[in-house]
Amino acid sequence: MKIKETLNKGLKREYELVIPADFIEKKLSERLKKLGKKAKVPGFRPGKVPLEMLKQQYGMEVLGEVLETTVDDGIKKIVQDNKLQPSLRPEIDAKKQYEEGKDLEVTVKMEVLPEVQEVKLDGMKIEKLIPKVDQKKVDQAIDDLAKRHRDTKPIEKARKTKKGDIAIIDFEGWVGKKAIEGGKGENHPLELGSNEFIPGFEEQLIGKDKDEKVEVKITFPADYGQPELAGQDARFEVTIKDIHEAEKSKIDDGLAKKMGFEDLKSCREAIEGFITREDKDLAFMHTKRSVLDRLEETCKLEVPDNMVKAEYDSIWHQMLHEAGIGHECSAASANGNKVEGKTFKDATGKTEDALKKEYEAIAQRRVRLGLLLADIGKRNEITVAEGEITQALIAEARRYPGQEKEVIDYYRSNNNALASLRAPIFEDKVVEFILSKAKVTEKEVTHDQLKDLLEVDEEMPSKGKKASAKKETAKKTAKK
Repeated sequence: MKIKETLNKGLKREYELVIPADFIEKKLSERLKKLGKKAKVPGFRPGKVPLEMLKQQYGMEVLGEVLETTVDDGIKKIVQDNKLQPSLRPEIDAKKQYEEGKDLEVTVKMEVLPEVQEVKLDGMKIEKLIPKVDQKKVDQAIDDLAKRHRDTKPIEKARKTKKGDIAIIDFEGWVGKKAIEGGKGENHPLELGSNEFIPGFEEQLIGKDKDEKVEVKITFPADYGQPELAGQDARFEVTIKDIHEAEKSKIDDGLAKKMGFEDLKSCREAIEGFITREDKDLAFMHTKRSVLDRLEETCKLEVPDNMVKAEYDSIWHQMLHEAGIGHECSAASANGNKVEGKTFKDATGKTEDALKKEYEAIAQRRVRLGLLLADIGKRNEITVAEGEITQALIAEARRYPGQEKEVIDYYRSNNNALASLRAPIFEDKVVEFILSKAKVTEKEVTHDQLKDLLEVDEEMPSKGKKASAKKETAKKTAKK
């Protein structure tokens, strides 16, 4: 086996690998003899089949296996002899089709992981946000709960609907002549003025009588969560079956017990705890963002192109899927053609070229930070325990009520899926370690201030946030 380095530039490496014909023939014979011990050929006992006959019957199939194994062995030798760390699986380029009796010549191309210098964490300056419990938010949450648990009753005297009423409605919607999937409901209680449905929907039901049929015309928002409906004009036929009014709920121990608490005090403590935990998670997200920003600024690390491309392809295809864009839309956008009434810019708010530049920057950042975090974790022996992965798996399974077993079985039988649970745990543990070493200054913030900071983070896609089309979680089609 002959190996010759032909390229050594930056992180790129290329080698010429020549495997002698007699070596391949030897491996082929060994493999056929092993196969012959079990092969059943009419007229011959197992183990007694002539080699030439085995070669005629199984030669091409076995040759493919031998060539693949031999090349893999050659790659391993290249990696071991040169003490390389390939970033991804090396590429193989055969110079020509293999011919029996001749040497096999292939080119092995790869990129290697960069050498990461140890980061001086003790000099890193980080601002850590400390959420401050806002009692007004707790009061508002209790008010909202009281509103949701209040009793309603039909109006005693016939009158037209007004803001604040609960209209019991049947509805069905269409875009053009096509019925909207999920855009139909019966006996749905809708509080007028709650903004539960699409903007403009509820207002058209105010000033109407019981049993009145109303045609509601609306336009779905341009950033609606279901791309096929975004920006589309729609028509709903609505029947107001009854008009209810809500009774005012008293915020007391009785209300708390109705919600499953012992008393109002324990209810308030539970809500305060929930808001605090939620704000701490949000604050950590912002602090983590700051850590990653400082880390990237500190370490100007060259990254393998193939890792960047793999990351870019992943997030780009995810964006296309979430925005409801097919590949034909992407292709058509180059010359401004429309696909199903939309250009690429219609669907995402940006041109394809602009988004691609953003995503390339995001992919570069993700790969660079991934390498840096992995190195810090390795140097400081940061690991993820099995118990932590189990907790994450249970939390993931709980997101799918009734399908918990299927979710758990899927992750346990899929190493890549299980690794996707491990990765964020590891990342957060490394960030916590960095915070324990860095110069941290604490800043107390309210819930609203924290929300504003996170909105600023979202507006900076080049720093690593996903610059996909605006979207929201799709509720029932007729809802916002």
